[in-house]
Amino acid sequence: MSSAGMRKAAAFLAGLHAVDRRWLLGQLPVASARRLEPLVREVAPLLKAMPAPDAFWDEPASEGLIEVPAPDALVRALDALDEAWAARMIAAAAPDHAGIYLAACPHPRAMGIRHELEALPSKLPAALARCMSEALASMAHGPEASQP
Repeated sequence: MSSAGMRKAAAFLAGLHAVDRRWLLGQLPVASARRLEPLVREVAPLLKAMPAPDAFWDEPASEGLIEVPAPDALVRALDALDEAWAARMIAAAAPDHAGIYLAACPHPRAMGIRHELEALPSKLPAALARCMSEALASMAHGPEASQP
């Protein structure tokens, strides 16, 4: 196994419960297991210091968001974006206003944006939502609108 592969395997193994880790190491050739064990011990403290993956999602998405622009300003701002970016902006900054915007779009654009929205995750990271809501406010009202 390459050194990069060994590091990846060690990181994976370090994240497992000790019983599972011992079992998996026992399934490997002895030489590989011996090479992995010190790497696992080295990386284990680093993994423990990292925030849990859910920590990136736990913050309420609405906290810190900028108010969604009025419908006419929202339509103008989103019209300036291509379908993919308009969908991302809606999902992150104005999910409750998707219907308003899609109703104001020509049918082909609305279908394209709807398709993009369906491909996006149902929940975006709070920091991304805040950033995109600031960008949407700035697009709709100018830079001063995104100031808290």
